[in-house]
Amino acid sequence: MKITIDGTQIDVIKEDKNIVDVLDRMKIGISAACYRADQKTGCCRACVIEIGGEQKYACSTVPEDKMEIVLDRADLKELRKERLMKYNEGMESCDSCEC
Repeated sequence: MKITIDGTQIDVIKEDKNIVDVLDRMKIGISAACYRADQKTGCCRACVIEIGGEQKYACSTVPEDKMEIVLDRADLKELRKERLMKYNEGMESCDSCEC
């Protein structure tokens, strides 16, 4: 199975449970605080990516063949930064998340 991230085609392996796993394996950094802390996936909302014009969370999105992902875009980077700051400051909590 292959996916495309910012125009680069990447092979997905069976160990890749979600897009964060793919990015980590490719050494492409993305904030995913809740996922890495073994909390409810998607609750920090800091791993936002775009697929088919829709915002999704990389930690809760399973790779699908021919999926095209936008990661490296200014508005997405800024959104990830803002959300991670809120999560780290305790303004976003996984306890109240409805993800």
